[in-house]
Amino acid sequence: MKDKLLTCVLFAAVFLALGSTALATTTWYVNGVSGSNSNTCTSSTTACKTVGHAISLAASGDSIRVAAATYKERLIIGISLKIFGSGAKTTILDGSGSIGPVVVISGATPHVTLSGVTITNGYSFVDGAGIVNNGVLMLVRSAVTGNRTQFPCQPATHCYLRGGGILNRAGASLTIGNSTVSGNHVVITGCSMFYCATTGGGIYNVGTLVLYNSTISGNFASPTGYGSGLYSGGSGGTAIIRNGTLSGNGSAVGAGVYGTATLENSIVTNCGGSVTSNGYNLSSDDTCNFTNTGDLKNTDPLLGPLQYNGGPTQTMALPSGSPALDAGNPSGCTDGLGHLLKTDQRGKPRPDTEDTRGCDIGAYEFQSAPSCIPIGESCYGPGPLKCCPAPFPHHSFCSSSTGFGTCLMN
Repeated sequence: MKDKLLTCVLFAAVFLALGSTALATTTWYVNGVSGSNSNTCTSSTTACKTVGHAISLAASGDSIRVAAATYKERLIIGISLKIFGSGAKTTILDGSGSIGPVVVISGATPHVTLSGVTITNGYSFVDGAGIVNNGVLMLVRSAVTGNRTQFPCQPATHCYLRGGGILNRAGASLTIGNSTVSGNHVVITGCSMFYCATTGGGIYNVGTLVLYNSTISGNFASPTGYGSGLYSGGSGGTAIIRNGTLSGNGSAVGAGVYGTATLENSIVTNCGGSVTSNGYNLSSDDTCNFTNTGDLKNTDPLLGPLQYNGGPTQTMALPSGSPALDAGNPSGCTDGLGHLLKTDQRGKPRPDTEDTRGCDIGAYEFQSAPSCIPIGESCYGPGPLKCCPAPFPHHSFCSSSTGFGTCLMN
């Protein structure tokens, strides 16, 4: 009996050990400045030189942490990975204009996260120049910008080209959060009249797309373009857009969004195809047929230019007085996956702490000037903005009455 019990205990121990080994994952490190591909790549001080080499070492489920640098390489990812950059401003995946997309998720099964990176300078003669996704991809706090797919069409030939920034293939799933897709192009040259069609300058989606707290601007599909910003459709493509800003994209049929898409709490300029409103959207024209609760059409949101307004990626600011302010769903803005959005694209509070109504429409949340300075923060004694009241029976004051100080209480 004791022998049998000992055997069971030993078997259980071996099983648990094997299970722990199977579940173990590795974090790999990349540093384009000080790293070397001859290193072990298992710590920040023994980092790889290139992201591609780290991918070649990784197993499914591993993570890769990428230090700030410009990485002039193209990546093919065929396993489930999480790749964390050091911020979209400083961690650049640069295709260098060589032929082919910058990032390819090569199979249907990989689950990939790309966070804190910029994907740029992809160039292709076929569909997809920045990212081509065949699997399940989550893109967060990142930028896809300055990618181009271009093809010379012969006279009297039917030519089609798609996906300058991102190509999300049939059956694939793409989630984009707190990110910007801008300045991407789909171009066909030498076209005869009615023989060419370009689609999805920013994003071409025939899979499943969820986009929240993100900006699509400055993308082009020409000539005879459809969806310069976003094209979603094909035989089964669907898109859910929550608190998106789709504005300033090149002239096309449905310049902002074309195809099958459902929007809520979003700003869009020019629609085409089967665009549906779940309410609280704003369009600067009447092409979107927004008629649901809280919708505004033929309304100028007074958007600022695409630029850095704080946060890791470029946004289009809402000024004081914009009709988009506090005009979002009063029950709360969500990401399309059932989660409440507590910040905007930049990471600022959503809704603004001064708001008494809903969040703002679009990716950007206007932040009201504070009515007083919190205890412990910097103050300027002679200035008009005073320290917030202290709890009774204390009193608040600025530590300097003539210059800069700190809000204190006695």
